[in-house]
Amino acid sequence: MDRVVLVTRPEPGLSATMAEVRALGWQAIACPMLDITTLAPVAPENFRAVLVTSANALPALRDWPKDRLLVAVGSQTAARARQAGFIHVEAADGDALALTAFCRMRGITGADVLLASGEGYGLDLARNLEVQRAEVYVACKRMTLPEDATAALRERRVDSVLLYSGKTAEAFRDALGAEDLTALSAVRALCLSEAIAARLNHKEWRAVMWADPLEQLGPAV
Repeated sequence: MDRVVLVTRPEPGLSATMAEVRALGWQAIACPMLDITTLAPVAPENFRAVLVTSANALPALRDWPKDRLLVAVGSQTAARARQAGFIHVEAADGDALALTAFCRMRGITGADVLLASGEGYGLDLARNLEVQRAEVYVACKRMTLPEDATAALRERRVDSVLLYSGKTAEAFRDALGAEDLTALSAVRALCLSEAIAARLNHKEWRAVMWADPLEQLGPAV
């Protein structure tokens, strides 16, 4: 019986991650837990740099000069930015604390820097770096899992769940019924960062791990 991996991220990113999971020999099931709505594009104005904590912010930056500095929260978001045409891209180590330290070390602070974030996200980051902030997308939690994901959980076929944001982790947990929660004891939670892992009740899972979820997943055996 093929072991299943649930991929909880929305697009952009869901399809590419599904393909990478399958390339490792796993059966991948799409289980996006957020619906993303892009807001109006942001004008570049006189900002010397833009900070991005999620690839979901990139569609709102379509009018930005592609040679302007973009600092991404981590390597995966940086890769998405390069795919979108940005040529001067730097990356922190994967979470808001790392992005704060990265920007302070390089002097990427102040009112001529913009943080492009989701609704309700990035408030502490913007305050700590004294940068301006624009909400460029809205992320709404889904209340239920797809039917095939629920079936795989209850049939004890799920090996791992890939979690790429704290809100996704919360949405996934909130959508589970009692039978689904019991099934988590045989499932690994593979999180993009320690901050995401901290949102989980580790006792509910077989294991909670963080760093690159695909590296942690490894080839199916």
